[in-house]
Amino acid sequence: MASLLLKRRQGHALRYLLLEMAAHQRVAAAMSGFQTIDGELVPFVTGELALRSGTAMLIGGLLVGTVLSEST
Repeated sequence: MASLLLKRRQGHALRYLLLEMAAHQRVAAAMSGFQTIDGELVPFVTGELALRSGTAMLIGGLLVGTVLSEST
């Protein structure tokens, strides 16, 4: 019985992950950049690099974390 519950939780987690990824792709395609918590606009390429490297994350649609500028 416990294994069935574990598989069910994994199924829900996978479903939510796939929905979140699909929503992120739709939002990312429509955006030309990201807005930080202090209102600064970050170019899409720079923000995506920070997200992929793990130095920043999206919280409520705002980019939060360390974002290095393209010139460095």
